[in-house]
Amino acid sequence: MQKLPTKRIEQIDALRGFALFGIIMTHMFEGYLASMTPPQFVGFNMLYPIDSFSQIIIQNLFIGKFYAIFSMLFGLSFYLILDQKKGSRSLKFVWRLVLLFLIGFIHHVHYRGDFLTVYAVFGLALVPFRRVPDKIVLILGLFLAFNGPSIVSNTISLIEKSKQETMETVKETKSIAVTNSTNNPVAQATAYFDLILKGEYRKLLISNSTVGVFNKYNYLKFSGRLWVIPGLFLLGLWIGRKKWHERIDKIPLRKVIAISALIGFPLLLMNYYFSQASNNEFIKYFGSITKDASNIFMPILYIAGLLALFKLNSTNKITRLLIPVGKMGLTTYVTQSAFGLFIFYGYGLGLLLKLSGTAALGLGFLFFILQIVFSKWWFSKYKFGPLEWLWRSGTNGSWQSMKINEELKTIDL
Repeated sequence: MQKLPTKRIEQIDALRGFALFGIIMTHMFEGYLASMTPPQFVGFNMLYPIDSFSQIIIQNLFIGKFYAIFSMLFGLSFYLILDQKKGSRSLKFVWRLVLLFLIGFIHHVHYRGDFLTVYAVFGLALVPFRRVPDKIVLILGLFLAFNGPSIVSNTISLIEKSKQETMETVKETKSIAVTNSTNNPVAQATAYFDLILKGEYRKLLISNSTVGVFNKYNYLKFSGRLWVIPGLFLLGLWIGRKKWHERIDKIPLRKVIAISALIGFPLLLMNYYFSQASNNEFIKYFGSITKDASNIFMPILYIAGLLALFKLNSTNKITRLLIPVGKMGLTTYVTQSAFGLFIFYGYGLGLLLKLSGTAALGLGFLFFILQIVFSKWWFSKYKFGPLEWLWRSGTNGSWQSMKINEELKTIDL
């Protein structure tokens, strides 16, 4: 008996496409650096007065917001692919993640800001949660998504040490690290920045596959994403179990928009204020809490806003443009990186120190428009995106049919 095709949920593809738009805009403004900026190059993309405004927009409305959407969608995809099929085997899903890791590692050695490897590793942690009760999934998901472990450790640190002792310790540590260590973060960042400027391709590959792996882990730990990403995965899994994706029309979008905006925007303002006075340990502490909280409520606002626009006749045609580019999310993400590296790195156009942040945003926007056009054309002829086809073929152990069967037009999940 022939298996009936599973219909894709268009709003999910549109949300994924929207998340990828935010991701390319963030990375383009940052020059696809994916590393600490050496002190002598701080503000390398601030060439014109308008760049300061662009920086405020990116730092407050983009960074940490769109990857959160993408992460929750990953958790939802786990449910759609595996969790709802009680008879399916987890081993196939694990193999799928192994292949994602391999694709991601090839991407990582070129761009150390890759998150495919991170998703593959954290995705494995989802498998044991397949049969965990919904309440535990929700509670643990919220605790991790709000960066609870970091809040607990920071609270303990503040209790154990006085503010003055902490400030002195930090200053002394920084001083020693900068003056006496040849492997300190500043030295590493300077060396990496130099490799990017010179465009030494082979050395960049070696750096990304060695030092870059440890730097990525340190970043995940320092930023709290070591906890936040698994938490967002669990929230996406919980959303799938509650079948919100099947009842999108019944979600009270206006109420969700109002509540998330009333909470999210004040958190943004507080975080912006705290970031301007970051020398105080207590302000740092509360600033980190408001930042992590805003990175939950603002994505919820974005999700609800896009779903509301999807429902309106006047804006539906525009939001539907995001469907094809989100449907081939893996291909879209990797080609965005290829474009960014070509623009900024020395083995490409080498515009890292020559392109203003605002101009970089413009280029990123134009490239995303090209991706929309390309993906729409591609899906008029083929079932899967190029990398999606490769990934699926590897998962199933056989080359999958690419061209659309005009009689059936199977839509892949």
